[in-house]
Amino acid sequence: MSSTSSLSGQNLLVMQQVTGFMSNDFAIENGEGHVVAHGHTRGSAASRMFRGNRQFEIQDLDGTPLFRVEDAMTLGRDRYRVTGPQGEPIAEIVQRISLFRTSVAISVVDGTDLQLDGSLSGFSFRLLAGQVPVASVDRKWAGLGRAMLGRSRYAVELDPGMPEVVRYAVIGSVIALDLIRDKASNAN
Repeated sequence: MSSTSSLSGQNLLVMQQVTGFMSNDFAIENGEGHVVAHGHTRGSAASRMFRGNRQFEIQDLDGTPLFRVEDAMTLGRDRYRVTGPQGEPIAEIVQRISLFRTSVAISVVDGTDLQLDGSLSGFSFRLLAGQVPVASVDRKWAGLGRAMLGRSRYAVELDPGMPEVVRYAVIGSVIALDLIRDKASNAN
């Protein structure tokens, strides 16, 4: 992993969905509204049609792959993997069973364990390392037109001292949350 990616040093990120239907691409902006990275849906059109958007690649502005998020096919609880550009593990994300809340456990390859807890309906979450808050995620109004097209927008505030591997795991967990939200809305 490169320590000079455009996501390094960015402590406020806005993840803005830019496409819909057969893909879920998004732009990642900094606090000033400048695009600093892109998320692209990967996988064949046939697999996306039958299984949904299950693989995402986050790229630096120049197109260099930074990491991937994969929704692994499993029985039971949802599980996601965050991997580096060469497939090296970064984090495992597991949705926990919880009534009236969404709870996700994140195990980062460096030994950091994070707990993400919040409301899927209001899309407001906190990420904790033990009892210490390291990030927050809040859904932001994307405008009437974007809302009618089902496009989402999330603001992610990150602890400035967060190592890059943990930063990628946190951003990957926000993408996983969007997949969890999408699955929940399709189930209803």
